[in-house]
Amino acid sequence: MNEQFVGVLPDHCHPKTRQIHEYWRSIHPAEGLPGRRHFDPIDIPRLLPNICLIDVPAPEGDFIFRLMGTKAVEFYGADFTGKPFVSPYIKAAESQAYNDLCGTWADRLPRWRRGQASFVRNREFVIIERLYLPFANDSATIDMVLALLLAKYGERDFI
Repeated sequence: MNEQFVGVLPDHCHPKTRQIHEYWRSIHPAEGLPGRRHFDPIDIPRLLPNICLIDVPAPEGDFIFRLMGTKAVEFYGADFTGKPFVSPYIKAAESQAYNDLCGTWADRLPRWRRGQASFVRNREFVIIERLYLPFANDSATIDMVLALLLAKYGERDFI
C-alpha cells in the first residue's frame, strides 16, 4: 500500500495533513510561494510535534534538518536537527523520502505520500503519511521545505 500525489492532496488524507496544507495555502503571497517569514508556528500549535523544517542545499550541498518536532524525533529514533537529511535512512539516495524531497525542490509543488516506512532503520512496520511543502523567501527560489510526518504504529491511528 503505497500512494503518492504531487501538487494535490487526496480526499482521504489525514485531517492534520489537510490542516497544514490549508495553512500553507493561506500564507501564500499574491505571487509565488510563501517563505519561512510567512510561517508562524503559533498558528498551528497542535501540528508542531509532527513538523520538520528542512534547509535546501546550496549547490552540491545536502538537505539539512533545521528543526524536528517531538513526534518526528520519536519516529526516527533520534534528533537529527543540524544533520544531513539522509542521516536516518538505510539507502538514503534511493529512499522515497529523499526522492520526494528532491522533487519538491525541483518542481516547487507539494508532495504527499502514505505507505510503509521501508527506508528508515527499525521502522519497516510503521505506516507513514508525509507532506512536503516548499518555502521560498524570495517567493521563487526554494530554500526550505516544511514536512509534516504522521506515523501509524500497528492498529493505532496516525500520531
